[in-house]
Amino acid sequence: MKMVMKSSAFGISLFLMVPALYADTLSLETITVEGVEVDDNALDYTISKKSEVLSKTAKGETLGDYLEAIPGIENASYGPAVGRPVVHGMEGYRVGILQGDMVLNDLSAMSQDHAVGLTPKASKRLELIKGPSTLLYGTYSGGVIRALGEEHEETLLTGTHGEIYIGSGTTGTATNYGAKVEVGDHNLSAFIHHFHTESDDYESAGARIKYSDTKTDSTHVVLGYQASSNQLIKLYVDNLEKSYAIPNLTPEETRIEMEQRRYGGVLHTQSLFDILYGIRTELQYSDYRHYETEGGRYDGLFDQEQSSLSTLFHFDIGSWEGESRISFEHNKLRVCHEHGECKEFSTPVRTSAEDGASLLSYYEDRGIPYAHGHPMPDTSYNLFSTGMTLKKVLEIDELSVATNIQYRKLKANPDNMQETWLMPASIDPDYYDEDEKFAASLSVGWWRVWSDTLNSQLSLSYLERLASSQELFWNGFHHATESYIIGDRDLDKERSLNIDLDVQYTLNGFETIAGLYYYHFDNYIYQAPLADAQGNVTLDPFHLSPVWQMREVGAKVYGATLEESYTHLFFDHKLRYGVAFELLRGELEGGGNIPRMAPFNTTLSVNDSYKDFKASLRYKIVDESRYEADNETRTKGYDWLSASLSWEKKLSSGTLELWLKGENLTDSIARNHLSFLKASAPLTGRQVSVGGSFKF
Repeated sequence: MKMVMKSSAFGISLFLMVPALYADTLSLETITVEGVEVDDNALDYTISKKSEVLSKTAKGETLGDYLEAIPGIENASYGPAVGRPVVHGMEGYRVGILQGDMVLNDLSAMSQDHAVGLTPKASKRLELIKGPSTLLYGTYSGGVIRALGEEHEETLLTGTHGEIYIGSGTTGTATNYGAKVEVGDHNLSAFIHHFHTESDDYESAGARIKYSDTKTDSTHVVLGYQASSNQLIKLYVDNLEKSYAIPNLTPEETRIEMEQRRYGGVLHTQSLFDILYGIRTELQYSDYRHYETEGGRYDGLFDQEQSSLSTLFHFDIGSWEGESRISFEHNKLRVCHEHGECKEFSTPVRTSAEDGASLLSYYEDRGIPYAHGHPMPDTSYNLFSTGMTLKKVLEIDELSVATNIQYRKLKANPDNMQETWLMPASIDPDYYDEDEKFAASLSVGWWRVWSDTLNSQLSLSYLERLASSQELFWNGFHHATESYIIGDRDLDKERSLNIDLDVQYTLNGFETIAGLYYYHFDNYIYQAPLADAQGNVTLDPFHLSPVWQMREVGAKVYGATLEESYTHLFFDHKLRYGVAFELLRGELEGGGNIPRMAPFNTTLSVNDSYKDFKASLRYKIVDESRYEADNETRTKGYDWLSASLSWEKKLSSGTLELWLKGENLTDSIARNHLSFLKASAPLTGRQVSVGGSFKF
């Protein structure tokens, strides 16, 4: 099979080179390929894509599925239900995920087996923000991903529009259907979108992956009101319900039942003063909850409530264009871990037992304060954040300067824990003390247009990230990943110096975009397996599962991306050929590698638009993992072939579209090196799906 795949790679590479060999004889022109999103400025701090366009070539319906074709982005996938984007090797809390101006209220940053709490299908656009502009929304070394919906549009819907769609396929491919309706005039509007997707256990290399099914229902409603000539109010309600199994190695089914409800409003204000020309204020309340069951027993329960207020200002000061954002976030997290007892939260009955007796006993016996009760106290925090970015356009340059300041007051309440599992004062007398911290970050960007064919952007950032409550306090077993995780109450702010450089060169239909990045961390916070001097992984005494410990250590992450494309007109065909390379390394100070860094990979692609048809072919070659961390399993390389074909016809009553899509068409055995569960949850085998939509 490998020989066949290498031959295929050579053949496709040769095919991609043919237009270049005959460039002098072809009639060349730069065009926009229909069906492939091409931004006005391909090189920009913000990459913005229509969700509808991304969905046509996405492997599935997760946020990671929608974005992984963008160079520098990988998908930390545990199957069809879970996929969180990883950007330039930055995962978890280093990648901000927002719905509009609000930080997403979910727990996907805590652990990658937790699904992202948004439905990309229900959004209108997805944005990846890099460089100085990220500091408007927080301090994320991997950048910010924003999902923008109808509520974030600054105009009111007019007329009546709608869409219905359906799709299904083979080998665990989700059956999905949905509909959206938009009705409005110049004063009032209403928007509703419902989406359903469901799949059975998928297959890989002909074998069924047990406990990998998923089901999702998502409803999004927006009401708009034009309050005045310069004020627009939009109210929204979201309801997301997701049920999915985790294909780990336990003999019983591990399942997550997730619910999220959001209620909010956005006030758009325009043209107030000569200096201040736009304000967007968003207020939101969100309640996120998920249950973790094993064999039908309710062994775990997570509940996170979040109230948020954000105001974004657009202004001009002389020759400077600016944006500033002030936000407040109140967050409450509760966790339950008690076999079969976590259908609801309950306060443990206090007895005459000594506080921390069991924890202290394990500490004295094994050197680790193991706990089998609730893994962390109830936590709550208030977070104040202010960010500002200023841009000044010079003759051939654009200079950007941005800053962000955060203040957080974090409280831990251990009343939800059995007294025998409390952290004893003899181990850490300050463990449950109130915590107040500041973080300050700064970024500078320089964008230069060297000529009509060459431009570049450079950003330099100093970032401070506050450790999350889970990184600080978690001390217990996690059923889904079959691991015992120990937090570190004394973690400092994570500090990094980030350098990003991108260069774009275009000429006669050819385009090259090259990117280099280097991130240096004073104290990189990550989970590392705990092992003895001989390298034997420590096992927890309750489940005999590997122990992972939060650590902070100096580290560096660096890499490069290269995109080459050629676009030309060939008779009635609009063709775009592409090849992309991605290289990434993550090293720890003093030796060793950062775990779960994406292997080197190459992608070859062809896109064609012909009359009412659009087609794409994408072939990705993923190298084996070459730089594993201590006690990390090596992952073999694999090849992944994707293809899609769509037909769109405008009718008198609307627009009809039919599509056909295939994933992993060579049926390769593929394992995602970013996944904790790559041994038990390989990527899907060959999939073929069909579907259609009608817009009116």
